[in-house]
Amino acid sequence: MNKNLAISRKCLELFFYKRSASCSQLFTFLTNSIRYSSTSSTSNKKPDEDIEHRHRLATTKKMRLLGLQSNQSHKALSIYDNYVYQQKKTPDLRMFAVAINCATIAQNLSKGREIHQYIQENCPHLKDDLMLKQQLRYFYIKCNDQISADKLFQQQNTDLNKHDKTNN
Repeated sequence: MNKNLAISRKCLELFFYKRSASCSQLFTFLTNSIRYSSTSSTSNKKPDEDIEHRHRLATTKKMRLLGLQSNQSHKALSIYDNYVYQQKKTPDLRMFAVAINCATIAQNLSKGREIHQYIQENCPHLKDDLMLKQQLRYFYIKCNDQISADKLFQQQNTDLNKHDKTNN
């Protein structure tokens, strides 16, 4: 739990104290953070779930390796498209993070928005994930869409204000 708190603080420092960080530094940090936070024991999984988990990890690894190469992020995004739209599978937090990073590197605003919309519509358990929101915010800023970047955290503040008013 303390490690998760340290990870969150590091993320907040990167985004809110305006420290300069390259895209690859941020990607490496977020990937390692997500890897730590999404680890689970495979002993509780059924064989089919284990196979699916390994397939998802292999797909994410391919995307990540391509995404780190400067001109291969479009190929990584096509792997994401194949996984989601042809194979009809739902990505996990790690795969979303890699896909958003690839869209950031490619500065592909429409693809990043598509990924964000997919998360909002199909993964309600991830739409309020702090690390994912911060990565989306970084993506929107890199793509010169400050309005969308600001909306990510304005929605959360509005929801908190409503919650405070109902409790008072």
